[in-house]
Amino acid sequence: MRHVYLYVHDLRSSGVVRNAIDFARRLAEDHPTTLVAGYGDGFFAEEAARGPFALKVLAEKEGALGRGAAALRLRAWLSGQPAGALMSVGNMGHWTPFLACQGLRHIARIYCISNEVARDDGLKSRTRLAWMKLLILDAARVVVVGRALRRLPLFAEAIASGRAAELPNGVDNALARRLARAPAPHPWLEEPTPVVVGIGRLRPQKNFDLLIEAVGRARGTRRLRLAIIGGGAASERARLEGLARDAGLGDDFLLAGETGNVFAWLSRAAVFALPSRWETSSLALLEALAAGAPVVASRIAGDAAQVLDEGRYGLLFDGQDPDALAQALLAQTEAPVRPQDRAIAYDLSLTNHAYARLVDEVLAAGTPRRRRAPRMAAAG
Repeated sequence: MRHVYLYVHDLRSSGVVRNAIDFARRLAEDHPTTLVAGYGDGFFAEEAARGPFALKVLAEKEGALGRGAAALRLRAWLSGQPAGALMSVGNMGHWTPFLACQGLRHIARIYCISNEVARDDGLKSRTRLAWMKLLILDAARVVVVGRALRRLPLFAEAIASGRAAELPNGVDNALARRLARAPAPHPWLEEPTPVVVGIGRLRPQKNFDLLIEAVGRARGTRRLRLAIIGGGAASERARLEGLARDAGLGDDFLLAGETGNVFAWLSRAAVFALPSRWETSSLALLEALAAGAPVVASRIAGDAAQVLDEGRYGLLFDGQDPDALAQALLAQTEAPVRPQDRAIAYDLSLTNHAYARLVDEVLAAGTPRRRRAPRMAAAG
């Protein structure tokens, strides 16, 4: 029986890691499965260790092993493992399995692309497109998460040729309902002042600068609090705290750090805000829908407009306009457009079934010979 190796960069608190653990459980029903983590520290380390699958950790803590060294360690380990397929999930980790698997003919590779590639930043976008071309060339199959990436000819051609498959993101609705009933993780969530919640790593992609500015402007009409959930560098935390002071948020601003339970926050939030500069298919958005939180999302945040059905299940605003975001936040605190049962269409059981079927197809086909990659086209 062929094996499946599921690679994640780390075991920190993110929906990607939570879903990867759930998918590993699903795969273990049909195949010997190993969850491989580049770094073993994080909120989900204990949960991963309890799974009905094997767990392989390359290094205990991030920073203890560079990616080149991690690739060498992964390669040495895979060289002694049975034939099978390795699926790399989460964009941060693809370099390690890509480098590790070169020349390993008994391991078929599947790469999941779940972040925007073309970002109108010149050479960087061209470099990312070249990197995607390499992944398509190396892979038995590439998974394009959500519809947003289909607009790029590189992925459209790969999907049309069968080298890539478009699959949705998913959220565990049953888990969301259960975790939402946990005690409130912060006193704010038990007080009458509305709390706006943002979720994501503290990076430019998430556009928390705009969210801070918009909440500051909205507070001219109504007092709002802002809590941002996610980890990041100390320098970025300090920068965002400075922006919040300048916007007049004072003690109504909180960088809550990482958490293993976003649903306890989201189920009590007045609004979940997704102001991202780019996404493909935001898992945080699906988590907010599953928790029943009123949503405000940027139209440029991947497939947010499609997920929200052009405003039926939450409000949309135009990209970089802080006034539009402020007005949408106020509207959702006063007469909220609720998500109803929208999250059911993205239930993780449906997603896991689709991903498991793709893995079965790759295993049945064996390890393919390297193919010619599709022509790399410019974004747009």
